[in-house]
Amino acid sequence: MKAIYYYPFPPQNYLEEEILLGAILINPSIFPHITPLIKSDSFFLEKHQVIYENLLNIHKHNKLNPVQLLYYLSNTENLILIGGIEKIIELMKQSQIFTSSTKINKYAEELITSINQNYIKRLMIQYGYNIIRLAYVKKFPSHQLYNRASNYLNFTSSKIPKENMKEFKDLVGDFILQLKNKSNKQYKKKELKPSKTSIISGFESLDKLTYGLPNGDLIVIAGRPSMGKTSLAINIVNNILNNLNIGICIFSLEMSKMQILQKLISIASQISTQDLTLNNINKYQWNNLKAICCKLVKTKIYLNDTANMSIDYIEYTSKLLHKETLYVEIIIIDYLQLIQVEEYDYETRTQELSYITRKLKLLAQNLNVPLIILSQLNRSIENRVNKKPILSDLRESGCINTINLLDIDYINYINISNIFRYQNKLYRTVNLQKKTSYILLYLRNKEINLHILFQYIFMMQINHIIKIQITYNHKIYNKNLWFRQYDLLDNSFILKEVEFYINKQMLENLYIQNINCIQYTKVYDIKTTNNLYFKNLTIIVHNSIEQDADIVLMLYKKEKEINQSSLTLPTTIDLFLCKNRNGPTGCFQLLFSLNNTTFTNLQNPNLINHIEEYD
Repeated sequence: MKAIYYYPFPPQNYLEEEILLGAILINPSIFPHITPLIKSDSFFLEKHQVIYENLLNIHKHNKLNPVQLLYYLSNTENLILIGGIEKIIELMKQSQIFTSSTKINKYAEELITSINQNYIKRLMIQYGYNIIRLAYVKKFPSHQLYNRASNYLNFTSSKIPKENMKEFKDLVGDFILQLKNKSNKQYKKKELKPSKTSIISGFESLDKLTYGLPNGDLIVIAGRPSMGKTSLAINIVNNILNNLNIGICIFSLEMSKMQILQKLISIASQISTQDLTLNNINKYQWNNLKAICCKLVKTKIYLNDTANMSIDYIEYTSKLLHKETLYVEIIIIDYLQLIQVEEYDYETRTQELSYITRKLKLLAQNLNVPLIILSQLNRSIENRVNKKPILSDLRESGCINTINLLDIDYINYINISNIFRYQNKLYRTVNLQKKTSYILLYLRNKEINLHILFQYIFMMQINHIIKIQITYNHKIYNKNLWFRQYDLLDNSFILKEVEFYINKQMLENLYIQNINCIQYTKVYDIKTTNNLYFKNLTIIVHNSIEQDADIVLMLYKKEKEINQSSLTLPTTIDLFLCKNRNGPTGCFQLLFSLNNTTFTNLQNPNLINHIEEYD
């Protein structure tokens, strides 16, 4: 009787390996497309590793067929090791059973993805076991253990193939082939040096307000559907390529790589996207097109159009690409609402978006590059007669009554109303609307931003001492999740932070005795830029979603111009710089040509430094 195997088997699928090897033997034409995606180490069985290495060797001599493989294995004395001729025949049988000749390339890529994932898991198991054994060694220094673990992770990351990341030089080649139906052409790779010049958007009015695209900033480009958000981002890419030789990474969750390329070529060449799609190009346009494509081949632009990308995937890919290339100096994501969250199960999509924007802000800071994220506006704008966007169309965070005490690191239990009356030199106001103002407070050399407006207030009574007055949609921390005030009922739990030792805190559950609507009064929205939450009477309160953004740019086209839009005449697009953490806000106009989705500067731009002055 055979012994029972009690331990779990390492992650593997030998059947997938057999199907892939058999597919290569039956369809040798797919082998050049496979070799960049998988290495021999990825195969679980040693005999499969030997077969794949021998396939690589005979492919170098253009002799890729089953007969040559048998001769090569026999000459190297590996034929018996892999199981003889019967093994090769079995591989080909498996492939014929499970594969279809019509979609062999797509199926092979799926097999490779699964095989590589199992390989990475086996590596992590082995390296994890090595770390555990070293941790039990008493005299092994902890810093050496950390370095060993870091080396293992770095080695593992280098083994993960980036099959969904495609460089522009490869994509441009595919595009030219589609137009001319010529044979494949390989382009020599040229090393780029990172530019030390500041990144400018190429739009004078925007650059005057933001001083370019600052490193480490999260930049939001928002607008209603079909306002040209993606086109504006690609226009910025085109302007950057005309001035600087830097790397750009684009994550497109809405458009394919080829659509992004066509849009960029249309902008650069002034050829309409329709003519490019229909191949309706004259001789002059063709010469212009070739010159632009030759220029794009030399750029370092990376495109990723993987469907249903998660924020963790974007973060990992960006860090890995930035580390390996050293040239990626700007990241663009299209668009925010399509990004998924894998690990956490949030009650609402708003909570997910809050988590995503915080991760994107940290990513921009860690890589020290500008990160541009495109975003839709919330649906409240469709219910207004005046569709002109304002900052509240981007966020749904909620506000706090001015009589509440605020507890932040550098402000301990201070009343916002008292701050208003204490020494005028501590703040300055800029009126935004009739019932809204914007406050910049400077206390102890630290800047605090406040957004003042009028809304209905609800009082949450915890006990006779703690009474919090907030708007209906502000978030409170409860049971490891964020809940809006309107989702909380009487006798619900909320969390209070208690300091029980120096620099030590703990969380305490408190009951809400009752919730009552009080009045329509002045409220404030505080912006704590470095934290996800702050404390209001020791109760943990959520920080606003939009606060993660450093720059918020909103696109707006008047209804009259929307109805009169044509392919030949350019229309005027209003751009509102609603938020600029390190500079002034304002608004300006750009010309937009629908024919080739090109944004251009106005001849005599009317730059308005305060949004409220623009009508």
